[in-house]
Amino acid sequence: MDPWNRIILRWNAKSAALSALFRGVIFLVASLKSHAAGRHSAALAEAILGALNAGLAGTFAQALRFATPTWLAELLLAGIFPVIFQLTDFGMHRALGHQQFQAGMISSAVFTALSAAFNLYIMRRGTMLVGGEGQSFLKDLRRLPVLALRFVASGIMRILRVLRLTQRANLSES
Repeated sequence: MDPWNRIILRWNAKSAALSALFRGVIFLVASLKSHAAGRHSAALAEAILGALNAGLAGTFAQALRFATPTWLAELLLAGIFPVIFQLTDFGMHRALGHQQFQAGMISSAVFTALSAAFNLYIMRRGTMLVGGEGQSFLKDLRRLPVLALRFVASGIMRILRVLRLTQRANLSES
């Protein structure tokens, strides 16, 4: 495997751009109690680190979106990688001396977990891909609202299935 062609040249700028936007806003709002310089510094740092990590995570998600076993790809992309990102994120804000970042870190952790799962979901459906597999960023953005609704619906359906299976198991035990 050639890392230059597989990772660096396929860095997912689409994921990076959206992450920078959303993370910057999340941290800006979450750090409203902080002084202006700290608030802007935290938001900027979050946007930059978020873009770097999201671009890399998007690259891995695109490469592993159809990997088997599926559960292992999902664990890596929506579990382990986001935890590593959050630890890096926490260390960066701590090192920069940001005082009021607990709410931002919690918001960022929730966003990271959901966006990692969503990224995998939409990439499996051909959206937010880069290189020869991808479409224009504008076409991807147009598809996102419908895909977001389907993602939420699929999550609800999974929860209902688990509840049904749990209920059946409880009934068979009684």
